[in-house]
Amino acid sequence: MLSGEHPTRIRVVMAWLVTGLAAVLATGTAGASQPETPPEVMSRYEALMAEGEPTAAVKFLLDHAEEAYGENAPRTVRLTHGYGYLLLQDGEYRKAVKALKKALDRSIAAYGDTGGEAFDINLNLGYTYALWRDNPSASTRYFDRALEILRERGEHESLAYVTTLVNIVFSLMEDGGLEGVHTSNVRDYFPPEGMKVRIDLKYTNYFHLASKYAREAVELSSRLESEAPFLSAKIAIVQAKLNVMETTDLDDLPVAVEGYISPDAVSGNYDREEARLLAAIEQLARDTDANSIFLKAANHGLMEIAWLQKDEDRMAAMCASGALDSTSDYPPDRLYEIMPGGVVFAPEIGIRVSTDLFSPLKSRVAPPGELSREPVKKPYFKPVCINGRLMAALIHAPRVTVEELR
Repeated sequence: MLSGEHPTRIRVVMAWLVTGLAAVLATGTAGASQPETPPEVMSRYEALMAEGEPTAAVKFLLDHAEEAYGENAPRTVRLTHGYGYLLLQDGEYRKAVKALKKALDRSIAAYGDTGGEAFDINLNLGYTYALWRDNPSASTRYFDRALEILRERGEHESLAYVTTLVNIVFSLMEDGGLEGVHTSNVRDYFPPEGMKVRIDLKYTNYFHLASKYAREAVELSSRLESEAPFLSAKIAIVQAKLNVMETTDLDDLPVAVEGYISPDAVSGNYDREEARLLAAIEQLARDTDANSIFLKAANHGLMEIAWLQKDEDRMAAMCASGALDSTSDYPPDRLYEIMPGGVVFAPEIGIRVSTDLFSPLKSRVAPPGELSREPVKKPYFKPVCINGRLMAALIHAPRVTVEELR
């Protein structure tokens, strides 16, 4: 991400899993003296890959490696890790955890606590738990261990370490993963008029878990500017995104709930993050070609803050300035006009759509007891800049009628 990738969810990229894996496995792990994989085994692997079944292909090689080379052989360790990673990509989180934990045990047996695949396996276990469990505390155990391994390797003040911190923050932020839970406490109290019952409501989220990684990234980035110019500005965008998300999360709470944040505090938080983004843009603008992706991300952050503050004039001014343009991102049938007050208008039908552009909308997570804990993505509108004009884009709805949005 810090070298120029789009700043969305980031995971460890292990390209050898899909491309180039056959060559590596045919001759064994790099630097290891192992016999070549039998031609008939490679033939079956290649056939499964050609059928678009990479997970089954790697599992086939893994079964062979366990039998032919042993459970803790370098090749087997690599394949066990690759199999777990592919299960993660397939959304088979329970199976992925099982495979990745086995890979970690095998890596430790083969290379020791910090050698071999230990760093990447711990990261992938953290990513898996972040996607699978509602409580991100389970994932931070493995994230912390991955960072500890880098420190033990002498890479604390390195670009790799800071990049890992940022990747962790993005992973924890994904799909509302830091949103919290409500708890209630019923208790008796005795005012002068007699005994009464009071229900105390408390809300606790998990943004503090991601904030510690973001703060460490900010601290280290200033020491790495000579190695990676503009690093501090790029990290500032990540920190602003995280803080805006937390403010938005707390802004939904009723006054009676412990954890409630006042309107003045909400406004102050948004203003602070807006100033952070503007300062980052000023820095990044010194080299617009090299920093174009991050400049766009920062401007998207400014647009989001203006959206949350219900400042339609500021959003329209941003579009008119040319800071953002999403013309190529949305087909015409996804775009709607915006009327005063944020009411969305469907010009091809000629009526107002009773969905307010500024209405807060969160993804709903399936209730306890249901098999799926994946967020349910409901259709909503977001502001976008189209050829210098502010418009509303319909999100998460391939086929939606106006009646469904009433």
